[in-house]
Amino acid sequence: MGYRYPGNAAMAALELYPVTGKKSADAAKAAGLAAAAIPTLLVQGDNKPSLGYAMARAIADAGINMDFLVAQVIGRRFSAVIGFENEADSRKAAALIKHVTAKRK
Repeated sequence: MGYRYPGNAAMAALELYPVTGKKSADAAKAAGLAAAAIPTLLVQGDNKPSLGYAMARAIADAGINMDFLVAQVIGRRFSAVIGFENEADSRKAAALIKHVTAKRK
């Protein structure tokens, strides 16, 4: 995913996920990329009506702030990348998302 920084047309971000293994990590580093410090979750699954709303509602009801949310649907599958202010909120949100998605299977 790539996007221009809001309010600064001269800066942009390029996000790759997941970067796993030594070969991929070395290639990313050689290209000048570095791991972000923002705690982030990648959520993937079958696209179902109101699932995105249910996940966002559970996170909001728990008083957790999202730094960003980027979601897409391709065919019958969805993926969402959600950024949080800290690791504790990320872990809480992961548990909430698991609960919400388990109820919809």
